[in-house]
Order: sequence, then C-alpha cells, then structure tokens
Amino acid sequence: MDISKIEPGDTEVVNVFVESEKDSKSYYKYDSKTGMFNLKKVLKLPFTGSFGFIPKTHHVDGEPLDVLILASEAIEQGIVVEARPIGLIRLKAEIPDEVLVAVSTADSEFDNVKNLSEVSDNIMKNLRTFLEEFKDMKIENIFDSDHAKKAVRRSIELYQRNLI
Repeated sequence: MDISKIEPGDTEVVNVFVESEKDSKSYYKYDSKTGMFNLKKVLKLPFTGSFGFIPKTHHVDGEPLDVLILASEAIEQGIVVEARPIGLIRLKAEIPDEVLVAVSTADSEFDNVKNLSEVSDNIMKNLRTFLEEFKDMKIENIFDSDHAKKAVRRSIELYQRNLI
C-alpha cells in the first residue's frame, strides 16, 4: 500500500489514514517502507475512536500528526477518512505529544459537532482516560477547534519545509 499519493487535506477537512480501529486493544503502526502494519503493543484499554495519522504532516517530534476519529462505528485499518478537526489534546512530555481529535464527515451522528467542548462528558472522560493510558503521559491541555486547525496548518508546513 503506497500512501505517498494521499494529500493531507486542509484545516477544515483532513485526510486520516487509519492504523487502529475503534474498540480494538491492538495498536498497529504503519511501516511506509514495507507497506505493512506492525503490531506495536496490546493495550489495556480499547481505542475510543479509530486512530491514525494525517499523511504528509510532521509534528515537532518528526512523526506525522496523530488523529483520533470519533465515530459511531469502527473504521477499518488502512482506510482513508475525511475528518473535521474539533480539538487537540496535548500530553505532557519533554517534547509535547499532541493528538488531533476529529469527527468523520461521513458520520451523521457527529454532523453538528464543531468543537471538542460539544461532545458528551462521558466521551471526554473516556478519551482522557484512554489517551493517558495509551501514551503513558498526563494530559497537559485540551484545545478547541481553532487551535486544532492551527496545529494542522503547522504540521503541513513543517512537512513541506523538510522536503525542501
């Protein structure tokens, strides 16, 4: 599978390449050299949404920007999903780790959700608990969709600068 042709999208709608499915405890990482998924670890808690990354982006750690997609159904591994950024969660570390939170544009259950503050308290609690366990870090801050869109723009620009 060659994902080099997948564009990142823009600040309003991003393209997310799914690595791990919602409700799975298996964390897979895509290896661009082999085109295969490698099992990285089995988690204690299941993913609260489908998890992946935005192709052709770089976070400050040099990795693509991580995305957790909130959806009513699991999205299969290897699928590209158009998603709308609704927030960003920053985890505390020497180099802060950030996870973009988005909703699938194809999922009508989340049509009216524009900001992370609009999701239910139960979803937020599960999201916080899962990310702290998965990343083995504490949440430092939770940001709204405006900040999430800036992070998308910054990660696309960082990727483009590294190509020059």
